Amino acid sequence: MRVRLMGSDQRVVRAARVSFARDELTDPERDKRLIRYLYTHRHASPFEHCVVAYEAPKDEWLRLLSEVESPTFQAYWTDGYLFLNLRNALNALEKLPPELVEQLRKAFPTVLGVAEGRSSDEELSSLPYSTDERFFLKKIETPSGWVALVDKLELGTRMDYYTFIVECPLFVARQWMRHRFGSFNELSRRYVGDEQLSFYLPPYLRKQAKKNKQASVEEPVERSEELLKKVHAHAEESKKLYRELLNEGVARELARGVLPLLTNTRFYWTVPRVSLDNFITLRTHEGAQWEIRLLAEAVKKLAGYRGTDRANRL
Repeated sequence: MRVRLMGSDQRVVRAARVSFARDELTDPERDKRLIRYLYTHRHASPFEHCVVAYEAPKDEWLRLLSEVESPTFQAYWTDGYLFLNLRNALNALEKLPPELVEQLRKAFPTVLGVAEGRSSDEELSSLPYSTDERFFLKKIETPSGWVALVDKLELGTRMDYYTFIVECPLFVARQWMRHRFGSFNELSRRYVGDEQLSFYLPPYLRKQAKKNKQASVEEPVERSEELLKKVHAHAEESKKLYRELLNEGVARELARGVLPLLTNTRFYWTVPRVSLDNFITLRTHEGAQWEIRLLAEAVKKLAGYRGTDRANRL
């Protein structure tokens, strides 16, 4: 059986710790305890950034779908390979081929150890811990933010998988997350105070398009420079008010409400090729917002475009 894997124990931790803006930190003992916490409390999304693919006939896919009783279970089959993210693999653990489970145990020793019940402090300490070879493979900066390719699992299929880190303003992130066939974990101001707090400011303030109610034209309004200074002052005032609220003991989850959509955020995005190509098609189109278009072009440079989305009717 040919098996390909993307991710590590540490990848689960990184996807979880981006909420705290601490995804670059590595501390194996603390990381193991975090994996135990995530698994025990069913914080499932960080496990979705690890993927396993293995050669299997279509009947194996149908068998899993029929035998795993959870209504949330998802598995995908294409071009002779069955694809599962780690969350779904754990939910189907007793139904997977033993040789595949052994491969998962080698690739994700802490995760599998916890899932199989070895979760006391002593047992955790004795478990191996797998790590990423590097923080990311390649990064592209744009005027509206940056994108980094963290990892990829490429077999030449429509379900090849990719993990990216994206940093961009909130209004772009909300557009991005409309692409729901993928997994997201994002920085949260419920956990992070005023650390790493920054704002996006465009190079100039674009005019509203006359024929397209949702679009702009790449031409500055008459008072662009003057108004942009006011936008910057507004952002800085919001930061001052935010800090004042925090200093007065206001909960972060409420205080964050005063921050504008220009506030930068960061998230992990794990996505299959067919959804990635759909994102590239839609968000590099001339009708897409300029800020997300720049980032989509960066994604295209990092992972390429194969046109697999053209097989979809919608």
